[in-house]
Amino acid sequence: MRGRLADAALARIPAQALSLLAGLRGERRILVRLDGSTAWVRWDAPGAEVVRALLPAAGAEFFELVGDSWRPCGRLIHTPGVPADGFLPLESVLLPAAFAHAISAPALPAAVAFSLVPLTTPQPASALFCSAADLAAWADMAPQRSLEQLRGARSGGSVLVMGGHELPTIPGRRFWGERLLVPLGFGPHPDLPESTLLEALEVPGDCLAIATQSALEIVPLNAFAPLTRASARLGAA
Repeated sequence: MRGRLADAALARIPAQALSLLAGLRGERRILVRLDGSTAWVRWDAPGAEVVRALLPAAGAEFFELVGDSWRPCGRLIHTPGVPADGFLPLESVLLPAAFAHAISAPALPAAVAFSLVPLTTPQPASALFCSAADLAAWADMAPQRSLEQLRGARSGGSVLVMGGHELPTIPGRRFWGERLLVPLGFGPHPDLPESTLLEALEVPGDCLAIATQSALEIVPLNAFAPLTRASARLGAA
């Protein structure tokens, strides 16, 4: 990183440009404050990778800390009105970038074929695959206690939401299970413990699997972030 941007530790960008940081959402040192259509992003130096990620943002402004005050990089005049508090970890504001679908054939022994069969015993839903726009509209009206129970991972214009009994009452496809998600109304065959099936299907311990009639999709657990009103709005942007 050349020039005074090497000293940058704060940026002001359009809120919709926060998605540029999706690849860095696991960095706990990156903090964000949302002020309407504006987002303040703060990080510990050195932060060259943060600056590179934010450079494409329209109208991005970068600041350096001089003493106790912030000033635009390369300038002598300090900037008033820079917020000192209200910052949250990036992962609590930004849903992760779309998770990659890894489709693999069932890996059970040749004598046993994995499949889904109709289920006669109802199971409680534990996950919902829904439109990001529908989720954002629901989140704007939902009680805070409901939001606190949910985690989400975005895939394009859709979101996979997990949260047990607090799932949003919006259109979407519902699943049951903990790490092996199966559509409601169906169950896995053979009827074995979830841990046994996950091992047989060679699902890594840091992932979950979504079983459908045509594929098995693997989703990293770290693709999920706590659901907030802000993250739901950004996911639908």
